[in-house]
Amino acid sequence: MMHSNQDEAILSRFEEALNQAALSSSTIVNYLADLRAFSRWGQRRASGDFSLQRVTQEHIRLYRDYLIEELKRATSTTNRHLMSLRKFFSFAYDIGSVNLDPTLGVSLVADEAPVKGRVLADEEIRQLLNAARNGSRAGLVRRDLAILQLLLHTGLRVGEIVDLQKDDLVFDDPGIHLRVCPNQDETQIRHLPLPTEVRQALIHYLQVRPQTSTTNCLFLSQEGRPISSRTVQRVVSDCARSAGLKGVSAQTMRRTFAINLLAKTGDIALVSKRLGHQSQSITE
Repeated sequence: MMHSNQDEAILSRFEEALNQAALSSSTIVNYLADLRAFSRWGQRRASGDFSLQRVTQEHIRLYRDYLIEELKRATSTTNRHLMSLRKFFSFAYDIGSVNLDPTLGVSLVADEAPVKGRVLADEEIRQLLNAARNGSRAGLVRRDLAILQLLLHTGLRVGEIVDLQKDDLVFDDPGIHLRVCPNQDETQIRHLPLPTEVRQALIHYLQVRPQTSTTNCLFLSQEGRPISSRTVQRVVSDCARSAGLKGVSAQTMRRTFAINLLAKTGDIALVSKRLGHQSQSITE
């Protein structure tokens, strides 16, 4: 792929790290294909004299522009290439193979503005969840999938996801339900049933949730710290981008839950209750 023996050694170590992270074979293939495409572009520009050690921010920016302007790649495809480069150069920097990560400071291509009133189709939901299952951050795949399942099947707000405690998962017969207490206000508590796929996602996440943390928060970072609202929003945007979906936010998923529940039950009062609205008029 690249000419120097040192570069080839780094790439071999990167591929080995991807395999050890238990990523799907398709995800690994995509990473390596994106890197080969970048290398071919660099070799053409430099007449064959292209090395990993000499890649700069300017190279990354020029490659981004090349994908958009010359190859006419879609935003989602361009950003996937950039995310592959980010992962590779972050790895190369961490193992000391490069002195600087050239992808730092190079932004992804901005998505189009979210579509007002957007509701996800069943196929889009499947694509979104598959993107989470094939996530590049191996240690966070189960957490991110559980977050998406909750957003899609409970309609929780971002802040409510962040505030969830382990004790809010109530294990009863026949399964688990969720206790939600917005702003720690006992007068606003609601109990939400959890479909099988959500229960399974949560159980799988609890198996890998950091145990050294002293916090009772349900969702944690890899370092054992409580996540922020920004983390939830990033999980949604990253998975949507990987799935090639535009205009998807946590609010999109909350709206999708509400529309699907209303279509299934025809009960606006039930939808309002599940969403935690103080007035049914808000739901309407």
